[in-house]
Amino acid sequence: MTKKASRRRGQPRRRRSNSMWIPAAVALVVVAIVVGLVLSIEGRGAEASLQPNATAQPLATSPLPYPNVPRISVAETWEGMQAGQVLLLDVRSRESYNSLHATDAVSIPEDEINARLGELPRDRDIILYCT
Repeated sequence: MTKKASRRRGQPRRRRSNSMWIPAAVALVVVAIVVGLVLSIEGRGAEASLQPNATAQPLATSPLPYPNVPRISVAETWEGMQAGQVLLLDVRSRESYNSLHATDAVSIPEDEINARLGELPRDRDIILYCT
């Protein structure tokens, strides 16, 4: 027969520590977020398509930054690339390009452009992007 630990009358009951549920809940949320991010990245691959998306709508409420800079739509860019008339130049860092870039984009980081100007074609329009 096992003997139960006795409690003296009038003494408050000892509470078990329930403080472990907070770190466990935080860990569970962090794991769920990481799994979600990994799955979303794997689904995209290393390239993002420039093919026009009919559901994309421009923001009509935001003012156009640098209004004097010529603009080209995604559809026009895609058509020009398909026809061989446009080169899409990614001027972000090599790490950014390697993590995700537009299909058929060429990477020349901004700090290398002057040294690598000779690599750029003179018979095609060049569209730079950095986001």
